[in-house]
Amino acid sequence: MSQAHAGTPPTNPWQQLEQLSTQARAADTEQALLFVVANETHALLPYRSALVFTMHHGEPMLGCASGLTSVDRGSAFGAWAEQVVKAFLPQLFERQRLSAKHVPEALRTAWQEYWPETVQVHPMAGAGGELLGVVVYITDQAWPEATVPMLNALHQMHGVCIQHLRAQKSPFDFVKQLVDGRNLKSRKVLVRALAGLALALLLPIRQFVIAPAEIISLDAIAVTSPVEGIVAELVAKPNQPVKKGDVLIRLDDTAIRNRLESAKQGLEVSRAEYLAGAHRAFVSSDKTAEAGVLKGRINERLAEVAFLEDQMGMLEIRASRDGIAVYGQENDWIGKPVSAGQRIMELADSKQVGVNAWVPVADAINMQSGEAIHVLLYADPLNPLSATIEQASYQATKSPDGVAAYRVRATLPPQDKVRLGLRGNAKINGDWVVLGYFIFRRPLGSLRQWLGV
Repeated sequence: MSQAHAGTPPTNPWQQLEQLSTQARAADTEQALLFVVANETHALLPYRSALVFTMHHGEPMLGCASGLTSVDRGSAFGAWAEQVVKAFLPQLFERQRLSAKHVPEALRTAWQEYWPETVQVHPMAGAGGELLGVVVYITDQAWPEATVPMLNALHQMHGVCIQHLRAQKSPFDFVKQLVDGRNLKSRKVLVRALAGLALALLLPIRQFVIAPAEIISLDAIAVTSPVEGIVAELVAKPNQPVKKGDVLIRLDDTAIRNRLESAKQGLEVSRAEYLAGAHRAFVSSDKTAEAGVLKGRINERLAEVAFLEDQMGMLEIRASRDGIAVYGQENDWIGKPVSAGQRIMELADSKQVGVNAWVPVADAINMQSGEAIHVLLYADPLNPLSATIEQASYQATKSPDGVAAYRVRATLPPQDKVRLGLRGNAKINGDWVVLGYFIFRRPLGSLRQWLGV
């Protein structure tokens, strides 16, 4: 061991003790405090060298040596010194001077090589009396008994400082102890915890996804406009039951009626022109071809009138079967121009009720027909419904929320009486996977997209 720096004993040891206490309280880390204990105490009492050990779960660990900036616990001396201090622990509070006879026979051989016949040993205890550290002084001659109370008071203050610094540990201190091997018991606990976590991540679990869902009719047909026009009246009110043949929608007939009247007048004019042309054909053979052209105009006018009359008959849109008229608000359609084929409402069968869910592309799993899903409605959260997947689309489309999603349709049992249009969430089950895959599937997917691999 290296020789500590020499110092002249102070004329007032209690004043020097106060200075050492101030230096110990000023230490901002445990290692800085151990350096003060190992080196600065020489100003109070002379010694050849000092070793400071800290206690971790009942095991002494060499933390600092006088004259050295770092120590090697893995060296032969470091391992031997820790075993010697461990042997001292049962009699540490009874005596301060210990010799080779106080340690097991296996440790006495190296004693003569490293230490003199006796050494000075002092504990560092916390506020509650628990042992937090041990200081071993190698001296050329024994210290007077009168110095024992002074050293005990100094090292008790050191123990309180260690206790205070450990109470202010940062979150990385535990990791540092695991890396440098100071806390072997915590390392074992960590290894066991990691092993348990690895086993837990291998547990099988059913993959699932939560998607927004809506109660719909599985047998619903769209009611579209057969012609261009303006919606004049919605005869069937929202959610109103209708019978086959009932009028659902009336379109404004002003434009078509005016066109029909104009076409009829044009037909009469064409007929009059044809009669005049026919008379001229009797007078002159050159007018025979003109009569044929006028006859064609009559046929054209007749076709136009027939077409407009058909369109007039289409202005009243009727129900093709029994059902319930499903659409939004009536005022959203009154006076709105519609094109041919534009969807206005649905005619739904309330007896065939199912679930329509939208699974976002980012959350998609392997969804197969026949798998069970659970639906939790906002209107009745305490009574979940069970449904069976009837169809899961292969192609993603834009959902009502504006995101790319796969559409899933599921059937409900006939005995479940629920109202069309209710909304909630659907839990859709997928394949069996391990828990680790279930937890890290999304992060791994995002990481691969970010890395491009």
